[in-house]
Amino acid sequence: MTDYAAYTQEQLGYFRDLLEGRAAVSWRAWWRRNEAALKEQLKRPEYLRLKFGAVGYAREILEQNGIPVEWGPAARREAYYANLHESVLDENGRPLESFRRKAYQGACGDCLDGRPDEARRKLALIIQKLNRRGAMKARDALEEMAFDGEMMVSSGVDADLGKLLLEAVVSYGYGDD
Repeated sequence: MTDYAAYTQEQLGYFRDLLEGRAAVSWRAWWRRNEAALKEQLKRPEYLRLKFGAVGYAREILEQNGIPVEWGPAARREAYYANLHESVLDENGRPLESFRRKAYQGACGDCLDGRPDEARRKLALIIQKLNRRGAMKARDALEEMAFDGEMMVSSGVDADLGKLLLEAVVSYGYGDD
């Protein structure tokens, strides 16, 4: 049985701030700081629902406590960050700039530095390599690129790069379309 009432007002306030884009730290950083207390506070099944449900479950908790919250760009961004490995996150649970800059053979860094043409060139090279592999083998890489692009655009984080990624995915030629 789910115990939505087991959460403190402070915790509910954090969940709301997180989903609305006002939290100072992301889910992963908050979880690191609060895991031990939550383990003591919550019954094991509820603790595990929160641990593995993360941002999506936080929304459910809020709604069940009568606190409406919209699943908008900020919530999508935080859900995206919550799925990243700790090694690429800073102390506040946000992606390290060095990680972001390396993405897509440095295209992200070029975009961040105001060089969209260089970013496009690098993405075009990635697409060329995928074209040589064939549609079936390229599918996973294209899906990942599309997912990243959609997350960047919808969350507002690196939206310009997200648009470039989506343009690159659209440029992939299947040969029979």
